[in-house]
Amino acid sequence: MASSRATTIARLSELLSTIETSAKALRDSIQLEEKDLEARESAAYSEHIANNLGLIFHGDPNTASQASVLRIACERLGHLVTPPRHLVFEAAGSFYTTVALQIVLKHDIAALINAASKDYEKEGVSVLDLAQKCRLDADLLARVLRYLSQHGMFQELAPGMFSNTIASATMVDNPEFKAHLDLVMYEGQLAAPYFERFMEERFATSSNAASAVGEPPMSAFALFSGDVPIYKWLHLAPNADRGKNFDLAMRGMGGTEGLAFLPVDYPFGSLPDETVLVDVGGGIGSLAELLLQTLQNIKFVVQDLEAVVSLANNVASPNMKKWIAEGKVTFQVQDFCSPQPTNLNGAVFVLKNVIHNYPDSKALEILAALAPSRPSKLLLIDRMTNPHFRTEATTEAGEAEIYRKMLTGIQHGADAEKTDGGIATTSQGIPTMYDLIMGSLHGGRTRTLEEWRSVLSRGGFKLLKVYPLRASTGQAVLEAVPI
Repeated sequence: MASSRATTIARLSELLSTIETSAKALRDSIQLEEKDLEARESAAYSEHIANNLGLIFHGDPNTASQASVLRIACERLGHLVTPPRHLVFEAAGSFYTTVALQIVLKHDIAALINAASKDYEKEGVSVLDLAQKCRLDADLLARVLRYLSQHGMFQELAPGMFSNTIASATMVDNPEFKAHLDLVMYEGQLAAPYFERFMEERFATSSNAASAVGEPPMSAFALFSGDVPIYKWLHLAPNADRGKNFDLAMRGMGGTEGLAFLPVDYPFGSLPDETVLVDVGGGIGSLAELLLQTLQNIKFVVQDLEAVVSLANNVASPNMKKWIAEGKVTFQVQDFCSPQPTNLNGAVFVLKNVIHNYPDSKALEILAALAPSRPSKLLLIDRMTNPHFRTEATTEAGEAEIYRKMLTGIQHGADAEKTDGGIATTSQGIPTMYDLIMGSLHGGRTRTLEEWRSVLSRGGFKLLKVYPLRASTGQAVLEAVPI
């Protein structure tokens, strides 16, 4: 289906205009003279987080939104000028990206380049030296690094001389991030061959099939594991190393998810003093550890299964031990599908990265266990996908409408009833990838705004507001109250 010349010109014009508008906003934010003292102090924490993460465009939420728009527009401009068959062909071979990344991760190539550059006091390392240290063929290693350089990881300064980029440097001295990458690639590849069969068996057992029989499999991974859920499989004795990798990945997940901005992207400071915040399925207390650094008026109850609570107490940081002693954090054994203790009635309940692991049937079971507690607020910290964002239109007016919506997006604290389908201000590449990861490994999903509204409503809650998290992988805080 080819676009008309007029529509193509309109698309190009809208893209260039959007890029110019967003790029100007980013340039102005960098060149902006210092504001008055009060404004600087109010933004200091956001800027501190952004600087620590090396995110020059994310100290301010509006600038972060413009950066996201710029990325989307540039991606679409690249698609527009690329022959359509080339886009499809690149997708067909994209699994080589995973293969190449696994090789450089296993052999710690980024760290080797970093160390050698310091030792030799020069930028760039010979692939011959890297190959010798890794015991890999130099020619093939150069081709792997050259391929990854087309994805922003590594760069070839001269034939056979490679250095890190900002992207590949994230794999230096960062075991938690590397564990997260390893989890996505290793366990993902175990499940991937079963994904089509998972789809077929889901259809065969659904109401869409002419003669639906039996129960659908839990996930593609369950087809690989013989119906053993991934969380249980990870902690079987033969898979102990994978379980350790998973635990390490979860500890570092916040850096990838953009959760560091949570204290400033949701108004936790507006909660009344002595508010009790119940972190359901809260693991070892990472949310409490994050928020209590800046908020002194909240008390946490962190709930999880007995083994996790025991681990949390064993690995508690000095800060966590202090907060436990002060009564600001309490760990509690609790299954999230069981009724909550009555002494927590009216508390603020949080589900962080929980619901996306499950299909609607299980999600409703979790929500049903919370509803009798009549939370003053229910905060879901989770991802959203927004497939309603059209890729291309067939008319000039349609193209203009796409980019009008792109520049509008969901604002922080947007009224959930007034958004038109959840237009994204972030690239949908990672959220839609995570949607497949959730379906493949867990049988869960990454929901659209409308799907979130629906599952909450059926679970006894009304979605009120949406607070997107800047620099995230599609994460937002969805604020709901009991119906």
